[in-house]
Amino acid sequence: MSILSSTQGTPERVWSLVSIIAAGEGELERSEASDWLNPGYMKDQQKIVEKGEAFGQVLGAATALGAVQAEGKLLRLHPTCPTTDIAAFADWCHEQLCSLASDQKDAVILETYAWVASRSLELRETRWFGAMSRDEFADAAARALPDGKDDDGDRRINTSKLASWRRWLRFFGLMEELPLPVARSQPSSTLRLAKEISRSSLPRETVIPADDFLAAFRTTMPYLDGGQMFAEYMRRQGINAAPKTLSPILSSALRDLHDAGTIELKTLGDLSSYVRMTGDSKHGVSDFYAVEIRGALQ
Repeated sequence: MSILSSTQGTPERVWSLVSIIAAGEGELERSEASDWLNPGYMKDQQKIVEKGEAFGQVLGAATALGAVQAEGKLLRLHPTCPTTDIAAFADWCHEQLCSLASDQKDAVILETYAWVASRSLELRETRWFGAMSRDEFADAAARALPDGKDDDGDRRINTSKLASWRRWLRFFGLMEELPLPVARSQPSSTLRLAKEISRSSLPRETVIPADDFLAAFRTTMPYLDGGQMFAEYMRRQGINAAPKTLSPILSSALRDLHDAGTIELKTLGDLSSYVRMTGDSKHGVSDFYAVEIRGALQ
């Protein structure tokens, strides 16, 4: 079962399953885990228990991520899976997906994001993302992705999987909910980039050339500018962007972190080293030649 086809296997419920198994010292009978996760409730003096399908989908998502291994009736945690902090678990899951080859079904989560980022660079804005209907978006994404079917026999991305796709991206810090009367998602890599900066070995309080700074995240964020996934979808769509021009998604994250004081985008330097940003034309920073990471970054 793939992650997206496990629509009831939300990040929070998968984390709950991981925590339950961790409390059992890393292994637990499947039936016991199911009872803990779906304890049921009393109605008219009868115990009502959620259908087993719900637990099966949570377990399906957990095994697809590699966090849990099912061995007969016994469930075991992967030895490297974090169990004390949900933020660390999110980072671990993100790393698992970044390491997948394109022909693995769950690669669709980040590959679809790479398509969104590359198309946004082509259009130099992200408004198209919110303007598309669910059907239009799913059809366009399916056309851009490599051929292949999910475990349910349907396309790897379709309208029924979009809510789950957005939910996992929010968990990774790659999507945000806009504060509108009607909830609407928008791609945003600000939180993820902040986390990857904090985890990086890049020097603090030091001026880092723009190219060196950006290159440091091409492996940990392969779906953004310069990364392997991003480059593949640029190639697949025949997009030829101007040299040293960043997508609106990465540009917005850099501007957000600059405004928050997490980093400083250096704007006065060698013109030949400048990197140009797209997206918000009203922001005071449109290009930069270097980046300085603030030492207080956590």
